Amino acid sequence: MSNKVNAESIGHDKRILSRKLAKGEISEKDLQSLLKKLPDVSENSEEVSLEGNEK
Repeated sequence: MSNKVNAESIGHDKRILSRKLAKGEISEKDLQSLLKKLPDVSENSEEVSLEGNEK
């Protein structure tokens, strides 16, 4: 996973989007449009098991 911060992606942080939505700076329609544009990166995911990891 990359540690680089993309300046554009900062505006897409869900906390920032929630704040903008609450303030009326973006509409629900704008948010849904943005979400549709996001790529599917599920193939990059990794399953993590918490069972048996405790020592």
